[in-house]
Amino acid sequence: MRESSVAKRYARALIKTIKDEQEYLEIKKELETFVGLLKQVAEFKTGMETFLFSRPRKKELLETIYREMKFREKTFYFLLVLVEKNRMRLLDFILQLLETQWLEANGIEKLKVYSAVALNEKLEDKLKKGLEKFFARKIKMEKEIDPSLVAGIKVQRGSIFYDFSIAGNLRKFKDALLTSMGAEKPVWEY
Repeated sequence: MRESSVAKRYARALIKTIKDEQEYLEIKKELETFVGLLKQVAEFKTGMETFLFSRPRKKELLETIYREMKFREKTFYFLLVLVEKNRMRLLDFILQLLETQWLEANGIEKLKVYSAVALNEKLEDKLKKGLEKFFARKIKMEKEIDPSLVAGIKVQRGSIFYDFSIAGNLRKFKDALLTSMGAEKPVWEY
């Protein structure tokens, strides 16, 4: 639990230094590239995350990667801070939290939209505007096709689902009908 709160603080601190979405995406990509390097060579990962390599050696390796990979200064300095504070082992977790922290800092709500078929650009734009109006904030939509919906959409906001599909409406109708008849469940559902 303690490590997750520490990782969250580092992710939030990095986000505060980023000026726009383009810079955010570039820094995130560079950090993902660095994590990929760590995963490729087990000795490198172990050395960077533990005391196997000295701090000067870790800094030297980071400087080489910075020059060779042409990382941004912010990415380089962020990695240096992780080395200085012996927090490199948290980098994977920090990366997982980065998008959430970016969205939160910029007042953007992330929603997952399920539809029976792919939405065309015009319909997607209309849906996004409607959701932004409904939730009173900017929306980032993640789309997924779910053929079981038959028609309509289902929207996921965190752990809450809003079902606007035909299947969902039929289920609501069935529940309302059963409730009005005084039955909790039909016999075949026991």
